[in-house]
Amino acid sequence: MNIGILEYDEKVAYQLGEIIAQECPHVQIKRWDKESELKEDIRKGGIYKILFLALEKNPMDIVEYSKRLQELHPNVKIIYMTELNPTIFEVFCSNPTYILSRPLNEGHVRKALRKALKELSLSREKNFTVINKQGIFTIPYTRIFYVESDKRKLNIYGSDGLIKSINLKISDFLKYEHGHYFMQCHKSYAVNLMHVLQLEKYEIVLENGEKLPISQSRYMETKARYLDYLENE
Repeated sequence: MNIGILEYDEKVAYQLGEIIAQECPHVQIKRWDKESELKEDIRKGGIYKILFLALEKNPMDIVEYSKRLQELHPNVKIIYMTELNPTIFEVFCSNPTYILSRPLNEGHVRKALRKALKELSLSREKNFTVINKQGIFTIPYTRIFYVESDKRKLNIYGSDGLIKSINLKISDFLKYEHGHYFMQCHKSYAVNLMHVLQLEKYEIVLENGEKLPISQSRYMETKARYLDYLENE
């Protein structure tokens, strides 16, 4: 996945790039310091799932360009960066995912990025595809309630029990895009947040009544991730 940054301040661009790289180490980041370079890149076929766009220069031109871009590519996620000014009330015409104010706050950048990634995941039915000697198996991630690491195998469970067992590490499973919905609550378990009914002390209750353990060392992180998911749901 490619993420683009239109930012005129080199220091701000570097800060933003560092945060994105930490949050999404697998993505490619492209930065422009001129609006014309951004437009030329996209005109030549550059495809970006998420765009961070500064509004300090020609703000209405950027907003109008974003609107046209979203008409051609409805799934592109726009995150504006701006100081408070009258333009702020116009930018929503282009359906931005988030608006960041200056100076950039690292927590807000991470929240904007996660929201954009979540919207990308929801914009299409995503499948987890397994290719092995037995053939090709596709499982919609919405069917997956949780996965369990069992020695060298990964057991995939749905509402009615085991769906499939494959040779895969739980850490590698979480590297897929749908990993933004899956949270590792225990060294042996990762749960799909959309199927969590409630979170109790050191235990997760799923929609189908099953319960998964939460490691004591992961409890605070699990609680924070789940609260963040509920807030942005």
